[in-house]
Amino acid sequence: MKKFKSLFTGKILILVLLVFCVIAVAASFGYKSSTTGIKTQLATEVKKESTPNDVVEKISKVVLNVRDMSCSGCIATIKGAVSDIKGIKETLVDIGNGKVEIYYDNKMLTDVSRIAQAITASGYPANVQKVFSPEEIRKENALAAAKAQYYIISVGGYEIARSDFDTELEVGKKRYSKIYGDNLFKNAQGESLLDNLKAQIISRLINEGIFMQEINRTGFRVDPKTVEIEMNAFLKEHSKDFETFKNSLMEAGYDPNYFRKKFETKVLIKRYLNEKILADASNDFEKQSQFNAWFSNAKTLAEVVYYDKNLERLVAKLSASSGCGGRS
Repeated sequence: MKKFKSLFTGKILILVLLVFCVIAVAASFGYKSSTTGIKTQLATEVKKESTPNDVVEKISKVVLNVRDMSCSGCIATIKGAVSDIKGIKETLVDIGNGKVEIYYDNKMLTDVSRIAQAITASGYPANVQKVFSPEEIRKENALAAAKAQYYIISVGGYEIARSDFDTELEVGKKRYSKIYGDNLFKNAQGESLLDNLKAQIISRLINEGIFMQEINRTGFRVDPKTVEIEMNAFLKEHSKDFETFKNSLMEAGYDPNYFRKKFETKVLIKRYLNEKILADASNDFEKQSQFNAWFSNAKTLAEVVYYDKNLERLVAKLSASSGCGGRS
């Protein structure tokens, strides 16, 4: 079946539907707000100080894991909880990944555990994950600027290509335009739909990145022959021959090479879950419980870094406008 080695299709999501249904429930579209505020504040402080370098050198960043966040109300509560701590410059909340980033004056605030204690006391259990020095912040910003042309996000070192995002966005736009017409995205409602579509794609890609950071960490791999077997089984299940399958791909807007890559990734994730995470589960209930626990921990450990700050601002905006309902 060599002729299938260059085949790809968006319909492969069916192959791992059970897994990603769980993920869809687990994931929200809230991500940390942009760094515009801290940059503006730093610029203002530079004007007040006689030595600008001193201002930059005294700004550090702490990243905290925070549980039970779900909406804009949570963001307001957390920001309010730390507002009385002297030295805090900017608080950035990442609802989807359970993270809070806080920029602070390291001359005024020397014990970051106070921040975790304040957030925990407000009803959201928090613990310090990492502290960034001023030099590490500079390197992080420089890296983001350099990589933004080719990548949009890094998830624990697994980088999500801009071309992947662009491909998924174009396919999504084409699908909606086919249903609602070519002028769909030219009005205010269409623009709102497009923003939501972008956020959904980012959420999916980040979830995929969380899987891949764990898989790469363990060194788990799948034999190429296994991918071919899975592809042939998929085609047989959906009664697709070579030409029909290829035409459906092209009609949907998927490039064959791109689809092949995504197909291999989905097979890799499926095999990893079945062989390493869910192997001891005896029924569907146990599988779901084990998966939820594993994915929650993997998500907590994932360090999500946005290279594209415009997309970061978009998902932060959508997150801040969401209503409460997911917190028990």
